[in-house]
Amino acid sequence: MNDSIANQEDSRDGLFSRRFLALVATQFFVSLNDNMFRWLVVPIGARLLHSEELAASLGGMSFILPFLMFAAPAGFFADRFSKRSVMIVCKVIELPVLCLGLAAIWLENVPLMFVVLFLLGGQAMTFITSKLGAIPEIVRSEKIAAANGLINMISMVAIITGTVAGGVLYDHTGPIGKHNLWVSAAALMGVALAGWLCSLGIGRVPSANAARRFPWNPAEQTFRDVSLLHTHRPLFLAALGSSYFWMLGMLSQVNIYLFANKVLFVGQQQDVGLLLGVLTLGIGFGAAAAGALSRGKIELGLVPFGAAGIALSSILLSTVPGGQPGHPTAAGFYCSCVWLLTLGMTAGLYDLPLQAFLQDRSPPKSRGSIMAAYNFMAFSAMLLASGLFWLLSSPSALGLSARTIFLIGGLATIVAAVLLMRTLSYETTRLLVRMLVHGLYRVQVEGLENIPQGGALIVANHVSWADGILLGLACPRHPRMVAYAEYFDNRWLRWFGRLSRIIPIGNSRKSMVQSIRASRLALQNGELVCIFAEGGITRTGEMQEFRPGFLSILKETDAPVIPAYLGGLWGSIFSFAGGKFFWKWPQRWRRPVSIRFGAPIARPQNVDQVRQAVDALRLEDSRSEV
Repeated sequence: MNDSIANQEDSRDGLFSRRFLALVATQFFVSLNDNMFRWLVVPIGARLLHSEELAASLGGMSFILPFLMFAAPAGFFADRFSKRSVMIVCKVIELPVLCLGLAAIWLENVPLMFVVLFLLGGQAMTFITSKLGAIPEIVRSEKIAAANGLINMISMVAIITGTVAGGVLYDHTGPIGKHNLWVSAAALMGVALAGWLCSLGIGRVPSANAARRFPWNPAEQTFRDVSLLHTHRPLFLAALGSSYFWMLGMLSQVNIYLFANKVLFVGQQQDVGLLLGVLTLGIGFGAAAAGALSRGKIELGLVPFGAAGIALSSILLSTVPGGQPGHPTAAGFYCSCVWLLTLGMTAGLYDLPLQAFLQDRSPPKSRGSIMAAYNFMAFSAMLLASGLFWLLSSPSALGLSARTIFLIGGLATIVAAVLLMRTLSYETTRLLVRMLVHGLYRVQVEGLENIPQGGALIVANHVSWADGILLGLACPRHPRMVAYAEYFDNRWLRWFGRLSRIIPIGNSRKSMVQSIRASRLALQNGELVCIFAEGGITRTGEMQEFRPGFLSILKETDAPVIPAYLGGLWGSIFSFAGGKFFWKWPQRWRRPVSIRFGAPIARPQNVDQVRQAVDALRLEDSRSEV
């Protein structure tokens, strides 16, 4: 089983591989064409129906409803067939659907236009479900967050471009789209063909569950998919948190129109479009920043900070200077752009880690179903936001102003941020510690590929008080540290130890036995455990003899030992250099530190075998310094 996991990992690529870049390009053309067609037919429909509100409502419903209705089939296709094949077929189907849309414009058939938009929504839902499931199958685990950041940023650029391009096509084809219809045909079909060609380069991935049967009752299957997601509590909470993002995003999007007209009094469509574009671009930048800040890991600690930023930006939006009818104020408009940009960026920081977590932790055989359930929840939240906006803003309901709606959104997100900080207290603390460590050390990590997916015992040398923190931050998964219980007698350190799930060990035989049992159980549960086998921090800078206690932990487990070496820490303020800890000036800021993980040792015969492996890493580190 370990070999199959390793082979699957070896088959995955980085961010700049041809097959992942093909997926990014295909997603760009999908979002571009969907929005270009949508914002071409909505104004055409408004002219033919003599109602902008009705056309906008029909356009929104036609595009969003398929994400609810087609969730179950989309999950089935993503699990039953190769996700690459599903995405290619989606792009092939797009061509005749767009031909039907062009025919609807020529015939001035508004219902058919929105039927085509509905079909494009269904095609997009099927594509996105397979895309979300394919990302962790194409890119390596440590690149999932960055991959989502890149693809989300490109998607946001495509949405803005498609929205603008749809308006340009409408301007060039007359009030009902029939004049120079060939321009629209060339643009839409050209983008569709480009997307299909790009889809051929997407990486090949096998079928996840070839035995799965088609869900003939989509509603029942959607209920089962959501129930399946609910059984994985961490995944369900992540999906719930991300759905809140999409609900708040939809509420902000529709509220911008009211805000621009009733607060800023900028009636020009291009001004409203600029405000929407700033928000959308901010989300893209925020997602890209979250991917970069994750540094090869899924950094859930960003989520509470993103929520706090959303809350602050929304509240500040409610305070921007307003204008008067016929006299818009430049200050209010530009302030709105600034706070919408920060709202979008912090929203990107909030949502990207949740999406990456969902993709990475979903069971491979049911990943399509889980992604479909997540999409169903997200778009249900968007529909809920549309109804909530009517309830809050309609004169026949609460009749609240656009300022008040932004304020309510911000206050509600404060509550969400507090709950997230409590739920993700370890991840939030870990991020703060990582930022502090980044300011003190320049850490280079090698050999992460040697850390397996299952349980393993990391055995390392011990140079300073910072060793446990540095190793914990370097590992792709959180390792449980075996540490002396007396270190955590302090109230705050006790809280940190409980948060970090430290395995305490005391001087009594009973405490040692309990520590060994807890460590062994953690290994059997597939966790990483880390122990400093010297039994204490070196007082000379040289590696001491290893104690045999870690061999007792390995009994009754198949967990390998991962030798680890920390270099460059002797002489730091947390080491015993100079005959004392802490009370000395640092020799330099951002001290270079190296952490090396060696090849796994299965069933080590004795203590010396492991010590020699750690010493070999020390020699490698010394040679690299020369």
